[in-house]
Amino acid sequence: MTTRSAPTGRKVDAIGVIMYLCAGFLFALNGSIAKLAIAAGLDPAHLTQLRNGGAMVVLVIVVLFTNRSGFRIRRGELPFLLAYGVIAFVLVQFLYFFTISRLPLGLGTLLAFLAPVVVALWVRFGKKQPVSNRLWLAIALTLIGLALVSQIWRGFAFDILGVLAGLSLAVVLALYWLLGEAGQAKRDGVSLTMWGFIFATATWTIVLPWWSFPWAVLGEMSTSETTQVPALPIWGIMLWGVLLGTVVPFLLVLGSLRRIGAQRAGIVATTEPLWAGLIAIFVLGEMLTWVQALGGCVVVSGVVLAETSRRVSASEEARSLPSPV
Repeated sequence: MTTRSAPTGRKVDAIGVIMYLCAGFLFALNGSIAKLAIAAGLDPAHLTQLRNGGAMVVLVIVVLFTNRSGFRIRRGELPFLLAYGVIAFVLVQFLYFFTISRLPLGLGTLLAFLAPVVVALWVRFGKKQPVSNRLWLAIALTLIGLALVSQIWRGFAFDILGVLAGLSLAVVLALYWLLGEAGQAKRDGVSLTMWGFIFATATWTIVLPWWSFPWAVLGEMSTSETTQVPALPIWGIMLWGVLLGTVVPFLLVLGSLRRIGAQRAGIVATTEPLWAGLIAIFVLGEMLTWVQALGGCVVVSGVVLAETSRRVSASEEARSLPSPV
């Protein structure tokens, strides 16, 4: 029995890591493509509103045909679903845009990915569970790597509101991971994501009524930033953003959280800026410096260390158990 369970656990871990790596790639790719829509005149708030609304429609249709029981809300579940939708799909995105509007992108990204530290602190002091020393080292490596990739020393400007927003973003991002992990104990990932987008879309509708949406922009063509990327219709970019930039990666994140937990998933999530840098080379014509390349290697080493931390902890725990008679 022991020889069979260990490979199964490693397989589940590997699938969870791969799922978040794929989600990070799709998020980063969507970010680069979304810049084309923003350049055409679709502001970030309306872009996010349309992306959330479109994702809600897609997931409602999926649940309608595959799992109608997912529309039921159990007693006492409504506050959780409301909090999950507002935190995951409204606050995270709003605080991110607000942070990078007041701080350099590199510093804003670094503050956002303090979230794995928040998760580890919650597990250690909130849930009173031990945290592997390897995990703390992995967090330190990923933060150092992110600092190198983002080159935060360039154009650094201290803005108290921007810093407070960035720290709040880290807390909210950590809450999103923790709620996503906890929510799947009572509900499948697809219906959980659907309800999240329902409440997020309702919130955005109150903040930005749909009759004020700049629908005419969807008929425009994007302006290609490089010769490798042709001009694309904005409606096509948004269709991509809804399906492969929102629905698929968010479901992948929930699948990853179910398999490897919020602690390790949060560290794997730090590869998203690395994906963004690599994609920018091909989509936006940008180039990485040797310092950024070094930072990418440090981030990857932190992710690998985090991935092995659970395995080491499990083996130590197994050795501490009494031997069977």
